[in-house]
Amino acid sequence: MRKWISCFPALLLLICLTGCSALRPETSGYRIYTTNAERTKLQTESYSSQGATTMEVLEEFFARLKTPSQSGENYSIIPEGVEITDYSLTDDQLTVTFSDVYKQLNRTSEMLLRAGVVMTVTQLSDVRTVVFHIGDEVLTDNAGEPVGAMTGSMFLNNQIGMNSYKYASLALYFSNSSGDFIVRETRNLHYSSNTTLERVVMEQLLSGPRTSGLRPILPEGVKVLDISVNDNICTVNLSKEFLADRDDKSLLPEVTIYGVVNSLCDVLNVDRVQFQVEGQSNVLYKTSLSLSGPFHRNSDIIETQDGGSPEASGTGAEPSVGL
Repeated sequence: MRKWISCFPALLLLICLTGCSALRPETSGYRIYTTNAERTKLQTESYSSQGATTMEVLEEFFARLKTPSQSGENYSIIPEGVEITDYSLTDDQLTVTFSDVYKQLNRTSEMLLRAGVVMTVTQLSDVRTVVFHIGDEVLTDNAGEPVGAMTGSMFLNNQIGMNSYKYASLALYFSNSSGDFIVRETRNLHYSSNTTLERVVMEQLLSGPRTSGLRPILPEGVKVLDISVNDNICTVNLSKEFLADRDDKSLLPEVTIYGVVNSLCDVLNVDRVQFQVEGQSNVLYKTSLSLSGPFHRNSDIIETQDGGSPEASGTGAEPSVGL
C-alpha cells in the first residue's frame, strides 16, 4: 500500500471548528472544506444541514464534499475517481473507507483530502476522531505504521498555503495512571510556520494525552504567557493557575515538572528548562520544588514496562498518535 506521511512541508490546514450533532437551529450551520483551483490550499463554504441525526448529516457532508461548488471558486477536495465506499460511527470514532484509487493520489491531493474530510466531519460533537481505510487496509505512514485516529487538533491555526505549515514528530510526556511516573507519547502533527515549535509543545501538553490510561500533567486554566529559547535554555512563563491546588493529590509535583522539562528538551534539543510563574522564578511549586534554577532532563522518572529507565533498559511502551 502506498504510504503518505513524511517530513515534508505541510500543505494546508484550518483550525478545527466545532459543531453540535444535536442539530439545534443555532448550531446546524457548518462549513464544508474545499480547495482552490490550483489545489494548493483549503477553503471553506457555508453549509446548512437538513439532517435530523448525526448519520444523516454525515451523508450530506460526504455528498457535498464530492460536489463542485456552483460558485466556481471552491473545488471538491475529493479528486475524480476517488470514492467513499463506506463509513461507520462507533462511539465517537468515524471510520471512512475509500476506494483503491486513493493510493494513486499525489501528496498534495492526499493531504487536502485528508485534512478537509477530518475538519468537516469533526464539526459534529459525536465525531471526535477519524480513521481512514483504503479498501481493506488502514492508511499507513511512510514507515508502514498505521496513521491511526485523526482529530481536529492535529490541524492547527489558520488557513494557509503550500509552504505555510511545518511537520513535526513530538515526544511528549504525560502522567501514568498512578501519577508517580511520566510516559512518552509520540505525536505527529503540522503546525503554522508563524508559531514556534516550543509553543506548539506547550499547546499539545495543555491539550492532554490521547493515549488511554495516561493523565494530563498541567492543571486546567493554565496559560503560556511567554516561551523562548536562548543559550540552550528554554524559558517558559506560565500563568498563576500553574500553582493552583489540584483536586487530584496523587499526581506528584515531579511528574508535572519533568513532564514539561523532558518534552521541551527532547523536542527542542535544549539542555535545560527554566520555569517562571507570572514572570517570577523565585517561587515554590507545591511547597516542595523551587523553580529558581533551570531543570535538566530526568530519565529516571520515565516509566517503562519493567519500571526502569528507557535509556538504561532499552525497553518501554511508547504510545504513538500520528497524522
